[in-house]
Amino acid sequence: MDIRQSFGQRIKELRLQCGWTQEELAERSGLHPNYVGQVERGEKNISLENIAKLAHGLRVELSLLFQFERQPAYLPAEQIRSLLEEFAEEDQFFVMRQVEEMARWMKRKRL
Repeated sequence: MDIRQSFGQRIKELRLQCGWTQEELAERSGLHPNYVGQVERGEKNISLENIAKLAHGLRVELSLLFQFERQPAYLPAEQIRSLLEEFAEEDQFFVMRQVEEMARWMKRKRL
């Protein structure tokens, strides 16, 4: 993984910890939502000025943006939450019921 991808994953991790969409982070940072998405996917070689804008938008010190870890950028629960954001509330409840059913099945399987 290159530095742009590591940085992008870190931005996504911090954004998800705040519970924000890319649009919300973009607005708080004064950047375009498409640009934030490109940064998170490691497609942009971001400038120092825009790194500072993201840190300001996330309300963190610049150095925190560069604290990369070798583990996944976000927890599975955060990934599910991020995926569900784009769906209607009714569909979110449907998926949640499926996840709950799978969790019950896995608990019974372990016993």
